[in-house]
Amino acid sequence: MDHSLDFKSLIENSSILFYATTFDGRVLYLNDFGKKLLGINKEEIDSGINAESFYVDPEDRNDLITILKSESTISDNEIRMISRNGKYITGHESAFSRQDDSGKEIIYGIINDVSEFVHLNLNSARLNLELADTNKKLQDAYNTMAQQEKMAAIGELAAGVAHEINNPLGFIKSNARSMTKYLEMIASVFKEITGKCDHEEIEDIGKLDFILTDVRDILKENEDGLNRIATITESLKRFARMGDKNIKNECDLNQAIMDTLNIAKSQYKYIAEIKLNPGEIPLVICNGDSINQVLLNLIVNAANAIESMGSKEKGEILIETSLQDDCVKFSVTDSGPGV
Repeated sequence: MDHSLDFKSLIENSSILFYATTFDGRVLYLNDFGKKLLGINKEEIDSGINAESFYVDPEDRNDLITILKSESTISDNEIRMISRNGKYITGHESAFSRQDDSGKEIIYGIINDVSEFVHLNLNSARLNLELADTNKKLQDAYNTMAQQEKMAAIGELAAGVAHEINNPLGFIKSNARSMTKYLEMIASVFKEITGKCDHEEIEDIGKLDFILTDVRDILKENEDGLNRIATITESLKRFARMGDKNIKNECDLNQAIMDTLNIAKSQYKYIAEIKLNPGEIPLVICNGDSINQVLLNLIVNAANAIESMGSKEKGEILIETSLQDDCVKFSVTDSGPGV
């Protein structure tokens, strides 16, 4: 019995997005749920709509392509998308690549919309934080509450930091597996070489240039990924150092701004472009923890104000530092409507 029509009906009526695209992004197929979720119709698909236009962060699509070129499959990759009506969608994407009858590589995948689940978890987390904060206010003095508020703020950023770390780690692991395969091929070729005098008879000798070039590219990607991880973790360590609120030390305000931007990236990366105009300023005597908290609040508030406008275009957050009349000044300006 041919069940192909039953499976097609199941896919079309599923509450999961099914798709097929080329590697350059052209959408070849999208089930009914996917069309409804993204707010597009069959005519737009037939006209050659590109899947990249629905990814909020192009890095999510680029990481998908990078892994599929090495592994041909990927599971539960966290992404953020945006529909035609401006609705943000959090999804878990799984995909694999295969050649069609003409030999062209096609990506087949599914995206599970977990936006509601994430929203419910965030609301639950906020309620738990509010309850914990209320209990602390009844039990502790003001200085203890201030410390707990900072820890709560860092905790809210943990999911974003994990996302920033997991994506580069994904292609680093994939590249490491590819390097192992290539080294095995190199060993096999050299084994043939040692057993033959006429190198022209060795069939795989032509692959060596490609393998060595690809190994260099893989090493470069690994280096870039490790640098991204190192930047995030170093910023997190500097940002999270806790101390007595009454203790003041020398603080590099420009470095504090960079650390805060690295830690808070998940809060603004889909919403606003950051423009920095750091001036030549001296170290200032202050409580670094308090300065970091102020910077974090300003950046998050600016991102929230821009997001409240509902625009599909990214806004702008301008951060400047300068020396004026023996005083160090920093300012945060955003393109939002105000808080």
